[in-house]
Amino acid sequence: MRRPIAVLFVLIAFGSAHASQTRRFVLDTPRALAGATGHGVMIFPDGSLRPLAPLTPVATFDEPLGLAVVVAPDGTAFVGTGHPARIYRVREGRKELVGEAKADQITALLLDPDENLWAATAAPALLLRSAKAKGAIEEVARLQGGNLWDLAWFKGGLVVAAGNPGRLMRFTAKGLELAAAIPDRHARCLAVTGDVLLIGTSGKGLVMRWTGTTPPGVVYDSSFTEVAALAPAPDGATYAAGIAGDPTLGKPPAKDDGEAIVTVSVSESTSTTPETPKGPATSEIVRILPQGAATTVHRFTKQIASTLAWGDVGLVIGTGLDGELWQLVEGSAAMLDTVNAAQVVRIAAGGAWVLTQSPTRLLHRSGKVHGTFASPPLDAGQPAQWGDAELVGELPPRGGCTLRFRSGASAPPDDTWSAWSAPVGCPGGQVAAPPARYLQWQVELEPAAAASIPRVGRTEVTYRQINLPPEIKEFTVHEPGEVFLKGPPPSDRIVEVQHPDLSGIFTTLDDEAKETQDRLGKKYYRVGYQSLSWKADDPNGDPLRFTVEVGRAGSDAWWKVRDDLEVTSIALDTQALADGLYRFRLTATDAPSNPETPARVQALSSVVVVDNTPPATAAVEEEP
Repeated sequence: MRRPIAVLFVLIAFGSAHASQTRRFVLDTPRALAGATGHGVMIFPDGSLRPLAPLTPVATFDEPLGLAVVVAPDGTAFVGTGHPARIYRVREGRKELVGEAKADQITALLLDPDENLWAATAAPALLLRSAKAKGAIEEVARLQGGNLWDLAWFKGGLVVAAGNPGRLMRFTAKGLELAAAIPDRHARCLAVTGDVLLIGTSGKGLVMRWTGTTPPGVVYDSSFTEVAALAPAPDGATYAAGIAGDPTLGKPPAKDDGEAIVTVSVSESTSTTPETPKGPATSEIVRILPQGAATTVHRFTKQIASTLAWGDVGLVIGTGLDGELWQLVEGSAAMLDTVNAAQVVRIAAGGAWVLTQSPTRLLHRSGKVHGTFASPPLDAGQPAQWGDAELVGELPPRGGCTLRFRSGASAPPDDTWSAWSAPVGCPGGQVAAPPARYLQWQVELEPAAAASIPRVGRTEVTYRQINLPPEIKEFTVHEPGEVFLKGPPPSDRIVEVQHPDLSGIFTTLDDEAKETQDRLGKKYYRVGYQSLSWKADDPNGDPLRFTVEVGRAGSDAWWKVRDDLEVTSIALDTQALADGLYRFRLTATDAPSNPETPARVQALSSVVVVDNTPPATAAVEEEP
């Protein structure tokens, strides 16, 4: 006689995507492209890519420090150096000395609305001027004690950032006069946004706001100790670069005694990377809204962001200790370019001009448009086979656009990755990279016609995960008589089976339940029942089906208890078995999602004693 059947279960939750499905990487937003490495390729707010003219050296300087650059509307560039402090004019590829100051370094240059050239120095603090940027450099003011760090044209006059102590100076007919005191060691950098002057400080790392009439107020207190650069954006926001110090240890109080020389020179040694609540960081980029609210939009873990400028579509960031240009578009950062120097010191004209150090050189974007762009590593989640790649957009004619690929098992790419594949023409084709978890593509854009600048609007790559076998992490045999139910039985603590079916000789509990649970349920007892439970998952995220079998210990014969189960526990009536030692076998398969290449795994339980024979008693008569 067949016994009634019921099943108890707990479902395991899986994602809806399965290994047999073809998936896609779609890169068409700045966020998707974050972490990419480009060499002369700009990311636009809509996620499209455009190549730029290369950064070409136009002047090299013998001085070890290059600290300031400004570019006139006619394309004439002026460069300020240190050790010694000199000012050069660079025009049409020719470099000429404008003048030399009796100071250690030129720290800032400014062209006012009348095209007069102003220069600030450190050690000592001098203010210099060249009328119409054509005459000789002359000293117009000197500050007794301290240094001058930056210049700004604000509300019709020249304002100078100074330290130590931190001060804002205004240049008048009487020379440099105190305009406002700054509660820090140095007023380090200046930026005009609307009718407000923003001041970045060194020592406490503050960003302050000054209207020109009221005392400056603090709008941001950086976790770093120096705000090295400020850059206004067209929407009224201002970006700030914070450098130096360990954000997690708290900032040391600024000392008022002694003079400090602030330079942007590169040290040959580096200190330990400071730890922050979100991991190590060497510098940060902060966005400050016109209302004063500030948020950190990006933190570098190696680069030191020393200079900022607003480019055509986003923020351009110059860094050291390796000379790099980064772009921050819609809050996402990617490398824009690299330079053969230790540090990008200053950026002018939205990134069209770049001043570097070690060596001290002036670069300008000019020549034939040409750029390469490598995507961030694309994570398939598991080893995958690659399909096709396709670029969508305004692509150049044949030969002006090529794609290459490489793959590997780790991120970021290292020496274990495959070599770059041979280039294929755009818009793309089969991805020629070995199966792996990570993929990277690189596009090279070099249009033949200067008037035809290509634009990549979207990149798609298809892939399919390699089907990996499931994993059975636990297979538990519970104590005899224990059963687990989602709800209480009709009578307290004792389970009675009411509805037999024709599924087989083994009666189970709650076989028809289908909703997911995160635990077995409440423990009850039923004489003759044996509960099994297991934990299993699939590396590809495929839903699993389970088969439970039973067999005598030491025998190769197995009897099926249930198959095609979606549950992860079952309780069966062992009274269908003869007394003896038994084992259960669990099989997990991902066949529903992978009908062509199913994978399965099996696990054996510990030995179970089945003893359904009640004890017997007999009277024994003792002999007298």
